[in-house]
Amino acid sequence: MGPLHQTLNILNTNSHPDPMKFVKFSQAEFEEIRKLYEGVMAQACHGLFFREGMILGEEISKIAMQEPDKYFEICANLLRARGWVDNVVFQESSAVVDGSFESSDSAEGASCHRLRGIIRKMYEGHLHKRMHCEEVECVSNGDAHCVFKLELIGGD
Repeated sequence: MGPLHQTLNILNTNSHPDPMKFVKFSQAEFEEIRKLYEGVMAQACHGLFFREGMILGEEISKIAMQEPDKYFEICANLLRARGWVDNVVFQESSAVVDGSFESSDSAEGASCHRLRGIIRKMYEGHLHKRMHCEEVECVSNGDAHCVFKLELIGGD
């Protein structure tokens, strides 16, 4: 019998040589968690989700920096492998996402807060500059894609 799914084995970038461990949960479970937080904290929880994404993006950025010439290709592969997106196209000042794990028909407004944090950290890791990231289109709003615009904080 073959495995039920493939596991991406990436070495932890911390000082521990142990492979990273991953946990999986369904998109429906993820949505219920979002609803729980929004029920308790209203939209204040969106900032927490964004900060969670920044933590996740920091780790992905560290992995991708091991091959700077393939940085965004590695970032895209990791986002797909970890289930955050079906596809992502990184452009100079935007990222276009198909199949965001965070998009939902029941969300009110743009809902990809963690992904926004992940993408922000990916651009910051690549450019070594602070960035602002805003989700300007979201499948949760009926848009065709989730689109994230990025700008340097404080100009050049």
